[in-house]
Amino acid sequence: MKESIANLLSQRGLPLQLLEQLPSRWERLGDIVVLPMTCFKDPLWDSVGAELWSLVAKSLGTNRLARQGRISPSGTRDSTLEMLVGDDGWVNHRENGILYSFDATKCMFSWGNLSEKLRMARLDCKDEVIVDLFAGIGYFVLPFLVRANAKLVYACEWNPMAIEALRHNIQANLVADRCVVLEGDNRITAPKGVAHRVCLGLLPTSEGSWVTAVRALREEGGVLHIHGNVKDSEEASWKQHVLQSIHAMARAEGRVWEISVEHVERVKWYAPRICHLVADVRCSM
Repeated sequence: MKESIANLLSQRGLPLQLLEQLPSRWERLGDIVVLPMTCFKDPLWDSVGAELWSLVAKSLGTNRLARQGRISPSGTRDSTLEMLVGDDGWVNHRENGILYSFDATKCMFSWGNLSEKLRMARLDCKDEVIVDLFAGIGYFVLPFLVRANAKLVYACEWNPMAIEALRHNIQANLVADRCVVLEGDNRITAPKGVAHRVCLGLLPTSEGSWVTAVRALREEGGVLHIHGNVKDSEEASWKQHVLQSIHAMARAEGRVWEISVEHVERVKWYAPRICHLVADVRCSM
């Protein structure tokens, strides 16, 4: 890649210092090669746009090339992935034997969550009803159904594009008969008193739906998987905040439970000194 792009820069009279902005890593999403958002940022690259992307795609052996953007701060977690070569962003991505299909330019996908998806997939949920409050395209819904053999999953989601992909994915993975898709705000749509387990996979925080999760659990209780981005120096205080908050919410709902944080999983570094954590909160009579 470096040699061919250096030739291009020389032909166009552009400074070779631009080579410092070439990517040192990239990821594959199905057949799309995804470049990091930090590469090719100088406006001078715009003058060689189409030719540049063709060279990059050829050197990486792909017919579709994209550059990652930041996840939209909107509540629907829209993708900002930019297609550079190829017009269609719809992709089929297989992970742990599960097929995820979606439009990568409209729906986010995190490679960094793989370890947590594998952890959920290893659970034995064959007799469990699960509520996923932030289902997306099926990030955790599908591992619960395909691998953990959940009896039934209620999948709450309000992004129309993600819902389209979610419906496609439960059909493609042959688990649609065990999944109920609930469109809209989970604080309104989520079922009450049914769940053995509730997944709250929203970053940077899912706290706005903690009380919804408490209400979704059966009277006997169950397990909450609470995701959050936490400073490395504040992990202990976050764990205590989760514990105290769920205890107060449960009491306010008339639930007399013993509540404990059984485990805190460190999923990935989200940013310098900020870690994506998952607290497994056990609520029991």
